[in-house]
Amino acid sequence: MDSLILASASPRRRDILTTLGIPFSIIEPDIDETVQDHLPPAERVVRLAEMKSIKARQLCEEMQPYQFKAFSQSDFILSADTLVALADTERKSWAVIGKPSSLDEARSMLETLAGRAHTVFTGMTLLNRATGDLYSKVVEAIVRFAPMSEQEISWYLDSNEWNGVAGAYRVQGKGSLFIESIEGSWSCVMGLPIRELYGMLQNVRFSF
Repeated sequence: MDSLILASASPRRRDILTTLGIPFSIIEPDIDETVQDHLPPAERVVRLAEMKSIKARQLCEEMQPYQFKAFSQSDFILSADTLVALADTERKSWAVIGKPSSLDEARSMLETLAGRAHTVFTGMTLLNRATGDLYSKVVEAIVRFAPMSEQEISWYLDSNEWNGVAGAYRVQGKGSLFIESIEGSWSCVMGLPIRELYGMLQNVRFSF
């Protein structure tokens, strides 16, 4: 069985790989995500995922021998990036909603999303460590939120699920109480589209 290097700090992505039974090691590359802010969401998430994989490969190359052992058997690096966005039909553009930096910002995000549909974009990249080749894909899902009262928003914020996630909610947690429908991949909303990941791994002959 092959193994992956996961270039991500996301607990949700780790949980998905664990559930699928795919062995992996973790590297958390530090990149400046703001350099891609000018791109549309679908392009942005792919470019950020590629940057993470490239940085992770560089970190592997810089490792000392005693550090490298855990990663030496992994031929591929997997990375992903997720954004939540609202379509602005008049301007034919997107209003991107990232990760909240404070409780007040999380509240503002939920107030914006409540009672509306938004799109979740997840970009994935699989990098071949030997050749440097990149295999990338973007997946979209449309999520419709139910209307939320001020009391419901405050209750949800008290759960602390908003912390560290795009859009200030988690589809696999209490946030699911307020989701009316998902059109597309639910695992895309979690941050790692499973069906598409399987196809990418098959294409590179990754052994399960």
